[in-house]
Amino acid sequence: MIATLHASLIDRLRRAQHLAVFTGAGMSAESGIPTFRDRLTGLWAHTDPVEVATPQAFRRDPQRVWDWHVHLASAVAAAQPNAGHRALAALAGKLPRLSVVTQNIDSLHQAAGSRDVIELHGNLFRLKPFIDEDAAFEAAEPPVICRVCDGYAAWRDCDPWASREDFARLRLAAGPVPRCPCCGARLRPDVVWFNEMLDPQVLDAAMSAVDACDAMLCIGSSLEVEPAASLPWRALRRGAAVIEVNPQPTALTPHVTALPGTAAQVLPQLLATVWN
Repeated sequence: MIATLHASLIDRLRRAQHLAVFTGAGMSAESGIPTFRDRLTGLWAHTDPVEVATPQAFRRDPQRVWDWHVHLASAVAAAQPNAGHRALAALAGKLPRLSVVTQNIDSLHQAAGSRDVIELHGNLFRLKPFIDEDAAFEAAEPPVICRVCDGYAAWRDCDPWASREDFARLRLAAGPVPRCPCCGARLRPDVVWFNEMLDPQVLDAAMSAVDACDAMLCIGSSLEVEPAASLPWRALRRGAAVIEVNPQPTALTPHVTALPGTAAQVLPQLLATVWN
């Protein structure tokens, strides 16, 4: 399939000044990371993800939600970048600019060497404060914003000696749900849960990257989750050359150049054919 790419498209890709790469769960499948609903094994085999991946679930039972993410992180941490991740990292050295916009939370793009990575759904290995809007609304006084974690302070007196470096050292690991060392705010994984909006600044960065590109690779996404699913269409409407890499067709497939196959199969071939 790679060999049959039209010569004019190959030339257009070679002349691209900014290539945007949009990746979904299929990007990491060959690294052994299952899709969200396939991640429940062993102890969690009968758990509905919605019960452990919403703000409401965390407010109700933070330890259960924390334990589930620790279980997930143990599998994700064992994964290694596949040939597709490595091909994208190598490709960055052959273009003036390459931006990766990913729905994945596994850090595998960075592990492979990609630098310009926009994480739409966050990162499983970062922590952030749990912003309990309901509790803040019910409180008698307006919440105090912590200078270290930027969350709502849980303690009346924050620790004046605590720093952002102290906060950055905290990890997603087995044990009690951690708290901010400065203000006592309960911490959570820095990922987008069900019933949550994307970070507006991250979404703006993704749209800016798409608006600035003259070519896009759409890899391993079912294109069923908005607003991320609209990004390839945004590039297409702007006149960018869009190539889809996916084993299964999507709604986008009839409108772009489609290369059936997995990321690890197709991307090294694409790199060798177009940018050798």
